[in-house]
Amino acid sequence: MKYGIYVPNCWNYGSLAALTRLARAAEHAGWDGFFIWDHLFVADDIPVVDPQIALASIAAATAPDGLRHIGALVTPLARRRPWKVARETAALQELSQGRLVVGVGLGRPPEYDFATGEPATSAARAAALDDGLELLKLFWEGKPVRWSAPDGDRPASGRTTEVDAPAFLPAPVPRPPVWVAGAIQYDDPDAERAATGPSAGGGGRRSAERTVRQPRRPFRRAAAHDGLFPVRMPWDNAHPLSPQDLSRAIRLTFPTQPPPRDYDIVVTGRSAGPDAPVPPADLDAYEERGATWWLEAMPDLATLEEAQAAIAAGPPPR
Repeated sequence: MKYGIYVPNCWNYGSLAALTRLARAAEHAGWDGFFIWDHLFVADDIPVVDPQIALASIAAATAPDGLRHIGALVTPLARRRPWKVARETAALQELSQGRLVVGVGLGRPPEYDFATGEPATSAARAAALDDGLELLKLFWEGKPVRWSAPDGDRPASGRTTEVDAPAFLPAPVPRPPVWVAGAIQYDDPDAERAATGPSAGGGGRRSAERTVRQPRRPFRRAAAHDGLFPVRMPWDNAHPLSPQDLSRAIRLTFPTQPPPRDYDIVVTGRSAGPDAPVPPADLDAYEERGATWWLEAMPDLATLEEAQAAIAAGPPPR
């Protein structure tokens, strides 16, 4: 299992200088990767740094023999122009010398309340995400792109249903791996928090009963790409996905066969510090259930000094 750092691109982390400084600290401490959130807006008076510009700064400040992978988890591709993302990711792949990971998902509606003309429902965003992924891979091939929405009425972004474009050059080499987010859905965070105690598989928590419908489409989408990034929803940094729910996410993604050997399964949570919800000894439970990456999540409201100290401690012993 490889170990990376996962950092918001807002609050005290919301500047190019802050994220670049933390990425360099991660490189020096021996972490394998450095990943950031992809938000454009959080709330009034909260600093946010553009994720693609931040990744460019991180790529330029670190080296391939240090941080092996960098990326944003996750980019709401349904609400971005795929051709613009194609240009950005091709440039980032060149600048990072082949280290870019492209993480995608539906994203969350609240941060786009100020916008108009965006897909308004989960179903519309899911259709646009699928179309955007198809277009992104076509642009990455470096060949002319002629594309029409399968049903004639599924917009790749906004109201676009047809694309006729020349080759996008330079094509990224190698093609960046695509990790797709999928949510393990909880009905009531308080109910899940009450469901604590030892578990047979490790992790120190057992899963709560769920009364909401578990989405399956994100996991089917993830199976067609290079990696799965399962998260619990509603998001709660203090209560990450359990090993049991990781197994459930993998079954949703690959119900009839194991994942391919080169497929990445990425889990995030906090294992460092006295209040960490995942004791370091429990990380083995995630690896035993199929995780190939553990991303150490920085506390949302930590100071930069606190985050840097946690990163400087280095990854768990291997």
